[in-house]
This record gives sequence, C-alpha cells and structure tokens, in this order.
Amino acid sequence: MSEHLLLTTLQQRHHFPKAEFEKLLSFFEEAYLPKNERLFTTGTVVKHVCFLVKGCMRQYHITANGDERNLFFAEEGWWCGEMDSFINLTPSTMSMQAVEDCYMLSMDREKWEYATRTIPDYALYQIKNRGYTVAWLKGMLSNMSVETPDEKYRRILKETPHWINRLPQYQIASYLGVTPETLSRIRKRNMRL
Repeated sequence: MSEHLLLTTLQQRHHFPKAEFEKLLSFFEEAYLPKNERLFTTGTVVKHVCFLVKGCMRQYHITANGDERNLFFAEEGWWCGEMDSFINLTPSTMSMQAVEDCYMLSMDREKWEYATRTIPDYALYQIKNRGYTVAWLKGMLSNMSVETPDEKYRRILKETPHWINRLPQYQIASYLGVTPETLSRIRKRNMRL
C-alpha cells in the first residue's frame, strides 16, 4: 500500500499499524469544500471531523465590534473542526471557512465514536493527539498574548514562511490583529529578515 497523508499524520503521534489503516479509512467519506464556503459557523453544532488532504482553511471568531479575527490556519495534514462542539453537541463558538478549494476526508460523530471504540490504535492516537493539541494551543495563546504584531509577523516568517505567498494579506492581517495597512508597514519594517 502506498503511503497516505492520513496514515503519515496518524503515525506522527502514535505507532499506527498499517493493517488497521484500511479499516479506519472505511469510516471516512471524501468531501469537497469550495473556496470561501464555510465548514461550520458560530452557533451551529459541528457534525463532522475532517482531515484536510488538500487546501487551506481558516478558523475565526467574531469580535465584540463584529470583526472577524483569524485564530489559525489549517493546511494539508491538519484536522478541521471544533472538538468541543463535535463531542459535546454544543454550539460552536467559532467558524471555519475555506481559504482555497479544499479536499477532505470527513467522518460523522456516530462513525467517529464507533471507530474510537473498535480500533484501539485510533483511540490511542486521539488521546496522544489531544495532548499534543492542548500543548500547542497553550504555546500559541502564550505567544499571541505577549507578542507585538511585529514579533508575530517574524514568527510567521520563521515558522510558516509559505503563508506569505499562500494566504491573502488581509487574512494574515486578521491573524495578527491589525489592519491590512498596518500589515503593510510591518512587512516594510521586516523586509530584510
């Protein structure tokens, strides 16, 4: 069997056996989300967990003044959804939208629960991945709360430089919490990096 992006991603967190992969893959359905369409919106219950095979999505919330504020961007090999809403059947506090045409593997809650109960390695992967995600989110929140917009931009240049060409500048500005005009000034100040 040739390597599959989902299998590679599973094996990054847990020694996921290839023999179990075909069984797990049977729980997913292929899905397509065109650019600018939303996977889910604030106030709705998230009904699917999706694995992004190709494309880019943004997760965002609406601020008190009604502005959209990007929280992160999901790219190939990322999971898309909001697990609190998905698992607890509560309304989402965020929205997720395709920045590019997206191809995904999608699993509904019933199949996700069944896969978690019947494929022990998938359950172990879920536990390990949740731990990794919590640690990553803590680090991200810590950085976002103390960094200036210039420092946040320099972190993008260091950790995800491809965003500069992949994402529209207004989306990066929203992620940094600045206007597109301010981002333009930040870019000029940081051109030599």
